[in-house]
Amino acid sequence: MKHPLLALALAPLGLWAAFVLPDTLASNPGFWDWRRTLVILSGIFSLWWMSAGILLAGRPGWLERRFGGLDKIYRLHRNIGIGAGVFVFMHWMLEWLPKKLSRLGWLPERVRGPKGPKDWWISLAKDVGEWAGYILLAMVVIALIRRIPYRWFRLLHKGFGAVFVAGTFHGLLLMPGNFWQQPLGWLTALLAAAGLIPALLSLANRIGRHRQYPARIESLQRHADHVLELVCRPHKGWPGHAAGQFLFIDFGRPGEGAHPFTIASAWDPQQGTLTLAIKELGDLTRQLPHLLEPGQAVRLEGPYGQFDFGLAEPVDRDKAGHPQIWVAGGIGITPFLARMEVLAKQAAARPEIDLFYCSRQAGGFPDNLEARCQAAGVRLHHQLTSRDGPLAASEITHRLKSGSSVWFCGPADWGKALEKTLKSAGLPTPAFHREAFEFR
Repeated sequence: MKHPLLALALAPLGLWAAFVLPDTLASNPGFWDWRRTLVILSGIFSLWWMSAGILLAGRPGWLERRFGGLDKIYRLHRNIGIGAGVFVFMHWMLEWLPKKLSRLGWLPERVRGPKGPKDWWISLAKDVGEWAGYILLAMVVIALIRRIPYRWFRLLHKGFGAVFVAGTFHGLLLMPGNFWQQPLGWLTALLAAAGLIPALLSLANRIGRHRQYPARIESLQRHADHVLELVCRPHKGWPGHAAGQFLFIDFGRPGEGAHPFTIASAWDPQQGTLTLAIKELGDLTRQLPHLLEPGQAVRLEGPYGQFDFGLAEPVDRDKAGHPQIWVAGGIGITPFLARMEVLAKQAAARPEIDLFYCSRQAGGFPDNLEARCQAAGVRLHHQLTSRDGPLAASEITHRLKSGSSVWFCGPADWGKALEKTLKSAGLPTPAFHREAFEFR
């Protein structure tokens, strides 16, 4: 799906316009009628977007394949979460603001019919929905503040399952009765029911459980550029991985949970180990060299991702022999190391590959990069940014040929700018592949 956010917005809007709007217009609505209609519509949007967001958070394999990898699913999940927060805020403002303005005399007074007996379930649904909305808005704001430590973000974010259950209770109980007689009501209930499954799995801490495997640390090596190279040996059951994939690893630290890292080695069942390269960027990663030791037990989850160098689907295999350009920044070299390990052992003809690698200094991770490239038949263009400055996009565009594809792993802003430049230079949109390795 090329535009999932647009589809997620147009689907409920289209159903509302087809099945609800005609009856609303036929009733000659006034201001307060339109306000009630928009309150309900914004609530429907909120529930659809929250349901979609928590479905993606469940890490279903069929959605990972559909959207091109878990990294892209998490990026979409983040955008949907922001959108859900916007719709919840609109829902709250449409409910609260007109009442306040009416009391001030700035809006016409609302004419209400006679009150019936109090329905405690309706009152409870209103209260639950109000507090769930406040909590959701706070969670969205906290998720956007990068300075908040990951462990606190993770703990709070885990509570979204409970918020979703509360929001579903609020939304379905307060949905107008006539909505249950039309597709908008059925689909809203169906989507909410589908979202309840990952919500309960999240609350039970069971998301990804079927893809978790115990392992132990074989060796540790700390490089001069503050990269920790970690070799792990999974116990029986690890399904293996393709070059370019990543995993989550849980070091057993209370409150931290599992963190994602790209696998920096190819899988060899005979050897039975895999390598991770961890850059010391955050609180936990800076502590790891002092916390870990050989023989220590860890837990792996995965593998995930489809940064596959054109080898995943049959239609892509035909393009695997076409020229490729790899662009890596810093620790973004890891997926290319795994792919080079595969190519070095490959007897068949290898594609023409240029690797543009940018690092601040020489002598750090990875060891023997030139020798690895030579063994894999890869042309290396190593840019030391502290000495030579940033890599010019023109150096990459000059290497583009008919059928070329570009594979990028590095800082997000650089990737976005490079993609824009290369597309303007004639590179087709599907030929640019970027690892969207941001999970917050």
